[in-house]
Amino acid sequence: MTLYEVAVAAPVFGSLTYAQPADLTISLPVGVRVLVPLRNRFITGYILAALPSPPDLPYQIKPIFERLDPAPLFPEQLIPFFRWLADYYHYPLGEVIQTALPSGLRAGSGHEIILTELGHQQLPSALTSLKNRVAWMDRLLAQGRLLPGTVKTIRTKPALQTLLRTWQAEGWININEVIVAPKVKEKTETVVRLENELQEYLALPQNYQAAAEEGPGETLLPSSPLVEGLKKSERKTLDLFFQHCKGRPTLPRAELTRQYSGAGKALHRLAASGLISLAEQRVYRDPFGKVPPFFPKPKSLTPEQDQAIGTLKEALDTNGFQPFLLHGVTGCGKTEVYLQATEYCLNKGKSVLVLVPEIALSSQLEGHFYSRFGDTLAILHSGISRGERFDQWQRILQEKVRIVIGARSAVFAPLAEPGLIIVDEEHEAAYKQDDGLRYNGRDMAVLRAKFADCPVLLASATPSVTSFYHAEQGKYRLLSMTKRVLDQVMPKVSIIDLREKKRAQKNAFFSNQLLTAVQENLANQQQSLLFVNRRGYAAFMLCRDCGYILQCRHCKVSLTHHQGANRLLCHYCGYSTAPNLVCPDCGSSSVIGLGVGSERIEQEVRQLFPSAGVARLDSDTTRDRKAYLRILDQVRNHEVDILVGTQMVAKGLHFPAMTLVGIVWADSGLGIPDYKAAERSYQLLAQVTGRAGRGQYPGRVIIQTHQPQHYVIEFAQSHAYTKLYRQELALRQALTYPPFGRLVNIRFSGKQEEEVKKTAHATAAFFRSVIAAHTTTYNQVEILGPAPAPLSLIRQHFRWQLLLKSSIPKFLHQLCDLLLKEKRISYGKGVRIAIDVDPENML
Repeated sequence: MTLYEVAVAAPVFGSLTYAQPADLTISLPVGVRVLVPLRNRFITGYILAALPSPPDLPYQIKPIFERLDPAPLFPEQLIPFFRWLADYYHYPLGEVIQTALPSGLRAGSGHEIILTELGHQQLPSALTSLKNRVAWMDRLLAQGRLLPGTVKTIRTKPALQTLLRTWQAEGWININEVIVAPKVKEKTETVVRLENELQEYLALPQNYQAAAEEGPGETLLPSSPLVEGLKKSERKTLDLFFQHCKGRPTLPRAELTRQYSGAGKALHRLAASGLISLAEQRVYRDPFGKVPPFFPKPKSLTPEQDQAIGTLKEALDTNGFQPFLLHGVTGCGKTEVYLQATEYCLNKGKSVLVLVPEIALSSQLEGHFYSRFGDTLAILHSGISRGERFDQWQRILQEKVRIVIGARSAVFAPLAEPGLIIVDEEHEAAYKQDDGLRYNGRDMAVLRAKFADCPVLLASATPSVTSFYHAEQGKYRLLSMTKRVLDQVMPKVSIIDLREKKRAQKNAFFSNQLLTAVQENLANQQQSLLFVNRRGYAAFMLCRDCGYILQCRHCKVSLTHHQGANRLLCHYCGYSTAPNLVCPDCGSSSVIGLGVGSERIEQEVRQLFPSAGVARLDSDTTRDRKAYLRILDQVRNHEVDILVGTQMVAKGLHFPAMTLVGIVWADSGLGIPDYKAAERSYQLLAQVTGRAGRGQYPGRVIIQTHQPQHYVIEFAQSHAYTKLYRQELALRQALTYPPFGRLVNIRFSGKQEEEVKKTAHATAAFFRSVIAAHTTTYNQVEILGPAPAPLSLIRQHFRWQLLLKSSIPKFLHQLCDLLLKEKRISYGKGVRIAIDVDPENML
């Protein structure tokens, strides 16, 4: 009996053992999905290994129910990586793999409801007397069945479950278990292929060229007895084929039917005569939408670029794991280092993985790589459709591409042997996944490089404090680039103290200095960027009579006014309502919007500079990839004079004509209750500052702030990353925060606040009892809390958290393992517990 180790897509830690299906005679390869029984249902599993046949067992091992894939979905080399992730983040192994794979590939079992003949007769009268009649009941009557998606929703409500059981007992319905198939499938198209002499004729270049020179409208058919008796529609269809095939023996059927409405029937007759054949062929969905912009190769390199590339080439020649940190100022040409290192790696027959923190950054980087390497490139991120992502995954698996670019999830790309891994803007918190498997894409890139035994390059103008500390300690090898390309100077930064109220007009958002600078830029036909770290029109709505701030009914956060949509919107759960509200606290209608957002700044700019071309780049104006690329093209083509944006414009973008950056309000991140608040504020200011002066003209930056004396503002003005690093390092060492200690945040959430609170306190008591019983082992573990999270209510779920801190990471992991195994904790009803190792977001 052949056995298999299977990881199931369920909250099951470790793996399970299943037997070979009875109807399969060949072994199942590692990496394929299977459907397996678990308790009273079927779920997706992943083959991890074939196991040796054991001696006779006292129990029966269940067989695999069905194989789901013709070929593996991930290479065997990724399995140790998946196991490490599951152990480190304390997450079920099968759900780790499910997270890694493209969405829509999960199969399982569900239930459908079929209305019986007796039900057709009895249910209408029963529904007439039913008080709580709902839409699905009428749909059941009309259609005679309900699909698994609807049934799953119904069965979550106890009262409806009881009703269904009653109807089933009466014989009115049958509830059947069914297999729910994956949602993503291969895309195919019908192709037309020439047969016999026509294909032989086309295969001769001189014949095709002579025919093609006849031009559109003229017959391109070769002289052959095979075509002499064809009907007019058939000859026209073949003419179209020769006009569009460009020497290829095949052509998509859709190309012909689009050109000529009679082509459909003509093709079937041609196929019946044997002149052509029609076949289904797989096609890959195009994720680019349009060809990315072209970026030429520079004529020369700076000495610092040349030195960094040379060091990376040496590392690639040694074929071993080496982590590098590239600290290069904005505009120093880090992208060219990526490109030349990639080219060298490809020439050695290896593949390259490139990570970016956000979709917005991937678009420009895609352009650089596409310009240099063409369509040997695949992209993986949430900005492409589910089908496109599935196709990109398949292209990587089948080794049709050798470069993968994507956001954090691209760290799971099924490259069998990556030769180089690059992490752009390595400092970004966006590399951390905030739900489900809470992994950090940057850290996992380093781990993946270690498993692949290849170099990994982390790069940033403002490295994370932890990464720079690793470089100082020798864990990473530091590469420094201190100068911009073409001898461009760093922009001059001016600080405007908003406390002095030196503004152009009362209640305006711009100082006189900033308005004058924008006007000068317009006169000089240069571009300006105005940055504000909030989207929307007004940050919050305030009652002038009682001071009440309108909050989301599902979250304990203020509602943001979006004037374009004429809605008040919660940025956490998506709840929205009309803005014409009375105060829910005092009943007053004197509710006004205060605070500043990108939409408000755009409106103010359009009023102040009516003749200027203005665009806004934030998540409201770039709902899809096409909108984002369109705005970038407008800026690149100088159709935009003033660009207003949020964090989306702060990094990675290169516009040579942009010489002025205005930071409307620099204080938004300084007061956040998080030990990384100062570091992140500096990084954001330094990155957006770096958008200025990247062309032939020097840049200037104006920072408006209420805290000009804050060390973050002072260091941002002088481009003093090293000073910021030293300041933060001293503060963290005193408090044993990373890099001197490690953190695990235990998060509790549920709809009943008392139950959440009870579970948080019970968990804290459990940890403290363990530490008290093993003081010599765990005396270096500190427990902070429990306490309500700063954002204590999100999506109608109350949130508490408990922070574990220690300079010895293994102790934290041991405590997490004990928590997962502990059965005596008094958990509250409906409370969910999540373990967040190395948390980035403490809100």
